[in-house]
Amino acid sequence: MPELRVASPGHSVESGVHGGRAGAEPAPDVGEHMRKSQYVPAVAGLIIAAVSLAACSASPETAPTASAAPVDTTDWPVVELTGTAATEEWITVPEGASSLRVHFACVGDFFTISTNTPRMDERRGSCQGTRSYLLPIPENDKMSLNIWMADESHFALTGEFSTEVFAPDPEVTAQCAQLSDFMSRYLNAEQGFSRGEVTAAEWRTRMDGAVDVITELEKTATTGLIGLEVPALVEGISAPAVVPGYFHTEREATAMDAAGTIVSDVCSDNGSGIAIMAEYGG
Repeated sequence: MPELRVASPGHSVESGVHGGRAGAEPAPDVGEHMRKSQYVPAVAGLIIAAVSLAACSASPETAPTASAAPVDTTDWPVVELTGTAATEEWITVPEGASSLRVHFACVGDFFTISTNTPRMDERRGSCQGTRSYLLPIPENDKMSLNIWMADESHFALTGEFSTEVFAPDPEVTAQCAQLSDFMSRYLNAEQGFSRGEVTAAEWRTRMDGAVDVITELEKTATTGLIGLEVPALVEGISAPAVVPGYFHTEREATAMDAAGTIVSDVCSDNGSGIAIMAEYGG
């Protein structure tokens, strides 16, 4: 069972956190598919990437408003959590906090961290090094911190509440929506073919659609981490070796697999993780 301590500066206090959902299974991870170089059944769900930018300016007649009073963070607690396998913990949110900055390390395979925000933000990755995330928190005095891992895994997490507001990069969010479309197209083509519900000709049409999506992204994503990796996705999906059933076979890892892992992690870290619309095998 995990151990949670919420310590105020200078002393330790038992958190009174309620026990949770040990052994919960995480949703399939697109990045895991890329890391293992073999097909992982697609996740049912559709990413909706809608970014609204509104610019507001005060009219000359509007009286100036007083700046908000600074938030006293002196007595804000520090979250310290360690344990094995999956867990859910409830944590008291200090007044004025807008986010939780966590530092996470684990021994094992893959992990998913999420909070009970309306968007159900998730951060996913593999147990390699220490990860740092700024997690949004709900607008109430309690938050749920969920960690999904395999039973044999071990993790350690520390967290500090912050007044900083988490805001996804809108450009990365849009790119991740295109990546979701791209991966949905080719993974569904493979899944449908393996189930005998998609013919070789239909598979080719679907794969051509995936190529069109990722080629279009290559034209616009010319900077940033995703921009660096998209060419490998274009080259990989267009390779002559990619025939019906290719992604269901055991094979050596490719540059496309590595690129898929990187862009999946970038999207997850941005709070706009890649999501797959499953058409077969639901």
